Amino acid sequence: MGCSTSPVPLSAQYYELAEWLRSLRRSSGLTYRRMSQLIEEDRIAERTCSPVTLLRADRGTFLPRRQVVEAYAQVCGASRREARLRWERATRQAVRERDGTGRPPVPRPFGRRLEFVYHPAHLLEAMHRVRLAAGQPSLRELQKRARDVGAGPLPRSTVADVLAGLRMPSEELLLAFVQACGESGHILTLWRHAWARAQGAVNL
Repeated sequence: MGCSTSPVPLSAQYYELAEWLRSLRRSSGLTYRRMSQLIEEDRIAERTCSPVTLLRADRGTFLPRRQVVEAYAQVCGASRREARLRWERATRQAVRERDGTGRPPVPRPFGRRLEFVYHPAHLLEAMHRVRLAAGQPSLRELQKRARDVGAGPLPRSTVADVLAGLRMPSEELLLAFVQACGESGHILTLWRHAWARAQGAVNL
């Protein structure tokens, strides 16, 4: 599989990210097939990135998973850190455009602001929402990210039960989870308050 013959449309939602990825691949001289092989041989990504996955990643029509962007960039000679920063920028830009304000909004679980989370079901929705915004990382990847950012432990079996709605997360687990999903700063305070209100509903 060779190259993308058609240029990225200027109207593409993720134009800047797609153009950056394509410029890396052009400089490297690699085909998508060879990139896929190198990613697997060098174990750059946790999952296999097929040539088709890599081709779709630089079309600009949808936001690829963060791990795909990182693997694509790394195999073409760029740093993982730069890839992550560019992916996060594309995510924030898309959220601002959907929000219509031009400003980073408070995270919303399917339309509900964290300030209006008052029930465990609302909190669960918010957790799924923030995980989706982070690229839907696996439980193993979330565990690794939590360690990387110095958050608390994220036992995969416990997180699986929480995300399945089988149990309420502890405050510590919730904060570790959202930090692993990229949340930080004052947003963590909103998550704490949301957890407290949801926990209060359980105790009624």
